[in-house]
Amino acid sequence: MRDRNHLLASLHPADRDRLAPELQPVVLAVRNELELRGDDVEWIYFPSSGIASVIAESSGGHRVETGIVGVEGMTGTGVTQGDLRAAQTIVVQIEGEAYRMPARRLRDLLAASATLRERLLLFARAFAIQMAHTALANGAGLLEQRLARWLLMLHDRVDGDTLAITHDYIATMLSVRRPGVSVALKVLEEQGLTRVNRGSIAILDRRGLIEKAAGLYGQTEEEYRRLLNWTSPRA
Repeated sequence: MRDRNHLLASLHPADRDRLAPELQPVVLAVRNELELRGDDVEWIYFPSSGIASVIAESSGGHRVETGIVGVEGMTGTGVTQGDLRAAQTIVVQIEGEAYRMPARRLRDLLAASATLRERLLLFARAFAIQMAHTALANGAGLLEQRLARWLLMLHDRVDGDTLAITHDYIATMLSVRRPGVSVALKVLEEQGLTRVNRGSIAILDRRGLIEKAAGLYGQTEEEYRRLLNWTSPRA
């Protein structure tokens, strides 16, 4: 399972050996909170399947997804930069499995290994770029374009072509009203790009979804390739 996480698999062999005794296999259940905004980060997770959403929340309770993490990376990027406090909440969006290790132990190992620190900081850089492009999509994209981008990003990180997600959850993640999500999904389905089932969405035409995203998808993915040599098998 460990080799299915690209970041762990790409580490220098000596760094993999350093981390190996600390890593614990865990199940990621839907809605599990891996980090809670304002609390200290207790665990770092390296998913081998499934997807976690990074969620920003205003003091008034408004929530929006700012990024996603799957088999390409890790949670707790703030720890790689010396900060143990969670700035955002991280919630499992699609169930899966992961390896986890204590955040404070990772901080110690980062101080002891320049190669480990460099590699994890590169992931933090790639993730920051993803968050920036999510902000761009949220600010400049039409709902159908944003939805197409989001579905593609999930598709990049799962096995198979079916995504176990609901209309309500999409509305929360994209910070839009549920009726708008239903309309946008209907448009994608009528164009033959997806098929909506109860509690899931099947990807039928990936190339068509990329065109539908109208330039909002692709730049982040190129940065993951450049910085981490990670390209989704879907690409």
